[in-house]
Amino acid sequence: MVKTIKLLLIVLSIFTTLSFGYEHTFTDLGIAHRLSMIEKKLLLINFSSPSCYYCKLFEKEVLPNKDVQEILRGNYIFVKIEPGSYKTTFLGKTYTNDQLFGGFAVRGTPTFVFLKDQGQVTQVPGFMPAPDFLKALRFIVKVVDENYKGSFEEYSKKNDDYKGKPTIVNVKKEDADYVLKYDKNAQSVDAVPSKVDINTLYVTTNSDVAKKLNGMGVIRVLLVSSK
Repeated sequence: MVKTIKLLLIVLSIFTTLSFGYEHTFTDLGIAHRLSMIEKKLLLINFSSPSCYYCKLFEKEVLPNKDVQEILRGNYIFVKIEPGSYKTTFLGKTYTNDQLFGGFAVRGTPTFVFLKDQGQVTQVPGFMPAPDFLKALRFIVKVVDENYKGSFEEYSKKNDDYKGKPTIVNVKKEDADYVLKYDKNAQSVDAVPSKVDINTLYVTTNSDVAKKLNGMGVIRVLLVSSK
């Protein structure tokens, strides 16, 4: 009987992860920020709380959305921060999660903070249904990638499935190793895969492979320097 209950709990845990989670979610801001810097991606910080109804709704109804996950994989590093004493090193200083809430002036959850490099792009408080959240993700990527000048209200009325700007990023070997260690969306390749996923992060030492993947629309390719 005890074994049966344990098995059911394991199955339920797996089902919950697959149904409601996003497997590329980070929980350490320092690691997530460094990855975003190396990969030249936006960093999306989700300030959340275990007791927050709309945070749970976001994880249940928004994060599992396939289109949301695709735009996140291709263009963002996504990190979830909850209150607590967990420590991380961010921009050369050590912070607890509680201090991060204060540092970013988060007054309620969920709150979404968008960073590019070391600067804040915008901060969006509150819950959005999946279609609206997807629009917001695409809009911010387009603003950063293409210097889009229109308002979000204007953009939200368009039928735009912008996927991101295919980019080759030159990196050092130590940075490539860091990415391959921490980013589950990263894949090391010596040749063009038989099946290419434009939102997978490909890491290669071959410039011809990098150019071909870029030409196929892969959003981010890391080309490792031989030096």
